[in-house]
Amino acid sequence: MILIAVVHVVFTNGPHWPDWLAGELRDGSASADSVAFFWAQPGGFAAVVLLLGLLTVRTANQGERLPTYVGWTMLAWIGFCVFLLGPASGFTFALVPAVLLVAADVRARRASSGAPAAVQPRR
Repeated sequence: MILIAVVHVVFTNGPHWPDWLAGELRDGSASADSVAFFWAQPGGFAAVVLLLGLLTVRTANQGERLPTYVGWTMLAWIGFCVFLLGPASGFTFALVPAVLLVAADVRARRASSGAPAAVQPRR
């Protein structure tokens, strides 16, 4: 998630920054392309995804996990976006952290219920 957010921030070096800073978004003179670029990049979810990634790292370092609904909600949202945009969209990359969060939740639930987490190979 941190990597996805950083990639979004890196790609905000578009041609619209001078116009945004001059106020075209506030005064309504921005082109449709400029507005779309704003919502796809700095106005999008990059900051929220970065914070979620940092929170995930922090909770993992403390030996805890995020609430169940975080991974499942991410998986549903990202799956829906992939459905709408197709597998060639950038949302496909976001499936990785979502699936990992869901897998961690399923594994923790199995461990707490006493069910075997996985079959261990014989040595």
